[in-house]
Amino acid sequence: MEPITQAQCHRLLAEEPVAHLAVVTGGEPYVTPTSFVQLNDAIYLRTGPGRRLAALLEGGRCCIEVSRYSNDQGDWESVLVWGTAEMVEDQGEEANAIGLLLVKYRNVFGSALAFSRPTPLAPSEVVVKVPIDEMSGRSSGAGFAPRTRPGRL
Repeated sequence: MEPITQAQCHRLLAEEPVAHLAVVTGGEPYVTPTSFVQLNDAIYLRTGPGRRLAALLEGGRCCIEVSRYSNDQGDWESVLVWGTAEMVEDQGEEANAIGLLLVKYRNVFGSALAFSRPTPLAPSEVVVKVPIDEMSGRSSGAGFAPRTRPGRL
């Protein structure tokens, strides 16, 4: 296993479609997949009422994981982002985030985002921003370095 650069972390965040968002709610960890975009030094996502949103709005730190795995070679890369979520209140910032989500997912077959318009959200949906406080990444290794499997298999 070896670290990847900040530039590689940003590339992975830009290219991969699914993140896993980890929060703590009721004293227990809770992880959910989510669509997302990165803009400047923050991650944006759309969500609605439920356990995830409630946990995010409690104000605790969260962790976002994005990874890529190659079935052919068994190589992988992973990036972790830590931050404290906040609801986006500014309509311009919200519209910008929604527009970026629509662009990122426009070609995803079956994605609700692919058929949306950058219009105001349904009353129950919100855009959440997670400013990046910390970010690090790892890979399975390259060149002559021994490769590791996810979870050190």
